[in-house]
Amino acid sequence: MPHQASAPVDETPVIDPSEAGTLPILIVDDDAAARGLIRMSLLRAGFGTLEAASGEAALAVLETETVGVVICDVVLPEMSGIDMVRSLRRRAETATLPIILLTGSGNDDTVIAGLDAGADDFLFKPARMAELIARVRAHLRTQAAWSHILQDELRVRSGVVHALGALTLSQVPEETAVAVVTELCQRTANAFVSVAQVTDDGRMQELATFNPRDGVQQGGETFPADLADYLLGRARAGPWVDEVGSRGLAEPTSSFRKANLDLVASAPIFTGDDLVGLLSIGAVADDTWSSRSRQARLLAAAIDYASVLSAVAGSALGGRREAAGLRTRLERILAAQEFHTVVQPIVEVETRKIIGYEALTRFDDGTPPDVRFAEATRAELGAAFELAAIRMAIAEVGQLVAGAFLSINISPRSLIEQADVLREILLPNGRQFVVELTEHVPIEDYPELRAAVRKLGDHVQLAVDDAGAGYASLRHILELKPSYAKLDVSLVRGIDADDLRQALAAGLNYFALRIGCRLIAEGVETQAEADALRRLGIDFAQGYLYGHPGRAADFALASGLR
Repeated sequence: MPHQASAPVDETPVIDPSEAGTLPILIVDDDAAARGLIRMSLLRAGFGTLEAASGEAALAVLETETVGVVICDVVLPEMSGIDMVRSLRRRAETATLPIILLTGSGNDDTVIAGLDAGADDFLFKPARMAELIARVRAHLRTQAAWSHILQDELRVRSGVVHALGALTLSQVPEETAVAVVTELCQRTANAFVSVAQVTDDGRMQELATFNPRDGVQQGGETFPADLADYLLGRARAGPWVDEVGSRGLAEPTSSFRKANLDLVASAPIFTGDDLVGLLSIGAVADDTWSSRSRQARLLAAAIDYASVLSAVAGSALGGRREAAGLRTRLERILAAQEFHTVVQPIVEVETRKIIGYEALTRFDDGTPPDVRFAEATRAELGAAFELAAIRMAIAEVGQLVAGAFLSINISPRSLIEQADVLREILLPNGRQFVVELTEHVPIEDYPELRAAVRKLGDHVQLAVDDAGAGYASLRHILELKPSYAKLDVSLVRGIDADDLRQALAAGLNYFALRIGCRLIAEGVETQAEADALRRLGIDFAQGYLYGHPGRAADFALASGLR
């Protein structure tokens, strides 16, 4: 049965010019007379109106229209006013829309149920129109204030996102975390900020935190196993908000609890598809926003900041895990000796007599040697790989080097740091060795490197790679006065048809001879190139013309040594 319209108890307020252009008010009531009464009062107060005779009709209106306030009767056909409130609160676009319920029952349980569903206000029928209009205006003023606050907050968040994206970040996880936390605490009013890293063993370690009492702190706790499991489980499912002290954040020693927070919003940080970290921001209770609104604001900020951190800091936070994984993989390759030696002959250009062999390392998984040795250096296993390769070369070459030297490769750093170990490996046993320096970069301490070479003994000579390819290799030749220098392949390729290459090679050969060094031309592939080198007075060469890199046993068979 439709409700009977109630006459206004007093006059409706007159139009407030400041409210011109306000969003319309939606009136929901199955009683057309009641709707008309409220409509007339709102129109007199300067508000536009929309009407719906049922909850379903109201939801349809809100699909296409934006309104400022909903005034809804509790008792409606089929969908009740309270059910309509619940439906509106489940929609993101109407989650904070002000709703005033009207009831004629006078039953407190109805009021409680309506407020629990998400209604903002209640009036009992017959409603005083002046009070209804006053409440509409109050809710509109509150919404306007919230809108300004939200706009200001969005501007702040936009500025923070831009600032985070512009940071120049270190690849050291702790330094990256400190830079991020510092930027966030300077640009936001959050009571707590934490950047944590997922560790290799599936735990979580704080890298940097902020709270007003202690300021920005590098480092932090390794979360207890139960808290780490909780955080990791939630992080894999996506961003979320917690009330501190409930569920997973009940651990009393956690930094969340120490900061005296009420809410913590957390969002995962990724590099690619890998979860590498967690950003958490915290807030304390205030009376400005409802709990639901505070959670939504905090969560939105955490999502914004974590998304940009995934782009600018994810690699740094994941770097340590990647480094640890790389080191583990390399240690396995080293322990299983998943590599072997190939050799390439070095010959006299005039006679093609083999004067030596260069030992080269090949990895069983097909990784190029320069890539694998660079990985080993990053994982602080460079010297271990180089020495293992040298040991294997000596063991596999066997009697192949009789009457010829064996050239092995090592970096200047490893030679200096491992000179004593290398000396033991190259103990005199009738073999002549040539130690060829790799890594074509300036050497800071040439006297130290010369002293390391002298430690190896008289049966070990020195070679420098890539002569003519850059300043570093020429400086090496000048400072170290090696027995041999490798003429870079870029000068050898096509030298027979290039006068400029010939002139440069001749100059380098003269320079080398003046300091007692002999050039070995690398990458010789044609007889024409070999003839040009011979005319220039370059005595030694290696390249496909004289033999591709192969297993020592195959060269031994070809030479009749086995």
